[in-house]
Amino acid sequence: MKFILKKSHGLLSAASLCLLCSCQSLSTSTSELISPTSQWREASKTGLVFAEGVVADKSGKIYATDLTRTFIMKDNNPGGTIYQYDPSTGQTVKFMEPSGMANGLHVDKHGDLLIAQGDDTGGRALLRKNLSTGELKTLVKTYQGKRLNGVNDITSDAQGRIYFTDARYAPGSEAFELPNAVYRLDTNGQMTALDTGIFRPNGIEVSPDGKKLYISVTNFTRLPINPLGPQVDRFGISAGGVVVFDLSPAGDISNGKLIYKDDELAADGMTMDVSGNLYVATHNGNPKEPKSRIVVLSAQGEMLKVIATPPGSLSTNLGFGRGPQSNLLFMSSALPWKIYELQTNRTGHYFN
Repeated sequence: MKFILKKSHGLLSAASLCLLCSCQSLSTSTSELISPTSQWREASKTGLVFAEGVVADKSGKIYATDLTRTFIMKDNNPGGTIYQYDPSTGQTVKFMEPSGMANGLHVDKHGDLLIAQGDDTGGRALLRKNLSTGELKTLVKTYQGKRLNGVNDITSDAQGRIYFTDARYAPGSEAFELPNAVYRLDTNGQMTALDTGIFRPNGIEVSPDGKKLYISVTNFTRLPINPLGPQVDRFGISAGGVVVFDLSPAGDISNGKLIYKDDELAADGMTMDVSGNLYVATHNGNPKEPKSRIVVLSAQGEMLKVIATPPGSLSTNLGFGRGPQSNLLFMSSALPWKIYELQTNRTGHYFN
């Protein structure tokens, strides 16, 4: 999710955190997740504005986007950038610029980098980049002949099917042609809109067993409203939340259930560990008065831990490393652009 909060909206409801589980569960298994002595470390601050899409490839290199929004950066705007960070050397280099205002990133089972090109002068498309050959291919930019709003985040399953969210998060002059939606792209190229009933979908993850689809939600009404809908949120989410659906072997969803709700902070990008625990980046999008935290939920939706983020950070997305860094949790942060890392006692999940 990519937005900046206007000053007049700095502090929201005093009922800051509304959880769907008991407060006692906050301490459940926390020692198993992260050591009490583990601290966030700043890994990179190379980018300009809004870090997003942090993910590892099979070699362990980390990719993250920079959303150089035009209403934030008017002059000499590169049109978005994808950076590559090497944990073994500590070096960060430009990987793709312009990126078509890329935001969410994902590495699939083939080792290809999937790129969500967003709105605000972006490509509004889903791309695949072969990291071995460098070949770049547009997978989809329309549905039933109409342009996507702005692909936000991406995931895939063990069969190679792709799931992505499509919603607009920045003001722009482009007309809406489709409602906010979640789509599945099958390996044969067939695209299906999934009926989630979510007002504005954001992050998306498939569980390690392939039986659940998690979608994070950002329903602030101060963000661009899609006149094509949905008109209301089926789960009653006013700010942030996470909804889980049963996922069939064919990739269809059913039995949507709200497992997390926050009346103050947006739920942004997410990642999972091999045990099926879900790590959710939440923030208020306000660099003047930043509020941010990482929420960890079990596969059943039980609150396991709330992880404080570095002072002044706005956590936008999360991804585990791979190889020697498979238990490092990487976090992208916005305004300013930064990548942080945190040592955990868990291993990140990827469909290899």
